[in-house]
Amino acid sequence: MQNSMFDKEWFRLDNAAKIYPAARNNRWNNVFRMSVVLKEEVKPDVLQQALEDVIDRFPSFRVTLKKGFFWYYFQFVTSKPKIQEEKSFPCTMMRLKGKGYIFRVLYHSHRISVEVFHSITDGTGNITFLKTLVARYCELCGAKIADYGDVLHYDDDPTLEEVEDSFARYVDKSKGTIGRSEPTAYQIKGQREKRGVLNVTQGSMPFEQLHKVAKSYGCTINTYLSSVIAYVYLRRQLYENKSKKKPVKIQIPINLRKIFPSVTMRNFAGFFNTSLSPEEQTFEEVCKEMNRQIKDFVTPEYCQKFINSNVSLEQVPLIRIAPRFLKTFFMNMSFRAVGERLMSICLSNVGNVVMPKELDDYIDRFEFLIGPQKFIDHAMTAISFNGTTLVSFTRTIKNSTVERDFFKVLVEHGIDVTINTNRGYDV
Repeated sequence: MQNSMFDKEWFRLDNAAKIYPAARNNRWNNVFRMSVVLKEEVKPDVLQQALEDVIDRFPSFRVTLKKGFFWYYFQFVTSKPKIQEEKSFPCTMMRLKGKGYIFRVLYHSHRISVEVFHSITDGTGNITFLKTLVARYCELCGAKIADYGDVLHYDDDPTLEEVEDSFARYVDKSKGTIGRSEPTAYQIKGQREKRGVLNVTQGSMPFEQLHKVAKSYGCTINTYLSSVIAYVYLRRQLYENKSKKKPVKIQIPINLRKIFPSVTMRNFAGFFNTSLSPEEQTFEEVCKEMNRQIKDFVTPEYCQKFINSNVSLEQVPLIRIAPRFLKTFFMNMSFRAVGERLMSICLSNVGNVVMPKELDDYIDRFEFLIGPQKFIDHAMTAISFNGTTLVSFTRTIKNSTVERDFFKVLVEHGIDVTINTNRGYDV
């Protein structure tokens, strides 16, 4: 497909996207999911039409992954994407060869899910795509929307800014870089599930209740949730009573669009690792330290240095001229050194999802899941909609200690939590 926004039928991966094809293997490629649960059962024929209607609004989704001599690249796909009925666990391995799309739209009962290979987009881009898809689906079911708010209309023309590499736009080498040398983190391990099995545990709670408790500890909701999971990991390591203890480190993504103006639908997120020393601490002490670290990291200065560090690596002359297979080798080694081994768990919170009021009768809730990780066994997400926050854990081991202990702390703090799981608590 010749897209009018480009002078040819391919384009480069953004800066953050380049690591994922290099680091993938035959058991892992970084797939994550955004879902909506409707109040009525999904109509497949209507969903297919909605997907065909919205796909041209998101040209950066209409691609497949190809191998070039120097870099991987995206090539436009001419065929229309097809919805699929969900018949397996969430976030299964995605085929990255051939001419097919590297995202998928799944449906099952009342749920519509969009799963993407992370090279296409980040959480902001995926939830934006899902919101447009859901709005169009509901319109085809009879909804009349007067005000779309921040939902992109399927019939509008995409802009060049929506497909830009915002890392390249905002790089400023004069502002310095950040060091990537850190100690490895404590991680909770267990008996592995069979390949392809992903355990999901979700806790639903009133947003205002959660906000009130977080405020009582002097925290935002994100800092409070980060403190709870850090506290759980600290206590677990102390319980294990091993002689050699490691720091507990919660990785927290940053939506860089909130600091550097951007409407890109591609990757534009940073991250940082909070770090707590492995010693006995009260929950109040954990909150205070997490609050301090998060305020230190979520600053324009840190984010600028993060962008500079990411971009500077690919601009090293020897790396620029190296063939793709050598780049893949070195980027894979870099992922091993500074990737998941430096965190205990990742907490990704996309915040509050807002949809047109006319869709309240159609939508029950939104969900967000991170698929299996390469080196760690757990991931954690949060998403809010219409006064309810949903915290989700995914894991590739049998033991449910992490989520059990996490939700127990919330209940002890007076938060009403409703638990839902696809596998049950196997402890």
